[in-house]
Amino acid sequence: MYKSVLLAADGSDNSFRAAEETLNFIGKDTTVTILNVIQIEKSKDAVLHGENTVQQQKEKLSGIIDLYESNNVQYNVVFERGLPDETVVKVSNSGDYNIIVLGNRGLNSLQGMMMGSVSYKVAKRAGIPVMIVK
Repeated sequence: MYKSVLLAADGSDNSFRAAEETLNFIGKDTTVTILNVIQIEKSKDAVLHGENTVQQQKEKLSGIIDLYESNNVQYNVVFERGLPDETVVKVSNSGDYNIIVLGNRGLNSLQGMMMGSVSYKVAKRAGIPVMIVK
């Protein structure tokens, strides 16, 4: 069993499925860190419009938080600013995590090749195991 899981979550259905999957392999002593990356450009726009980006992101993660609370999962939420793939790798390599779990956005082959997927980039660069949930 993993003691410390890093769940990269943006509040999408894909990240919720990834959170659900963690319930299959964590124990009562496991702590899940929910990492939400606030993209720099979106953050700048929000500040210019007087929006509270962190509060908006907390609302997007409420489904995951409710899931964990109803299943008595030990968790914490961390917000970082940056590019999603780079930030997830940086946090995973700087902390005491055993695995990264993240959802797959479901790009087709051409989209993935042209845009690159966050999950692929994380899996390629991370120094710990990565679970990509479809």
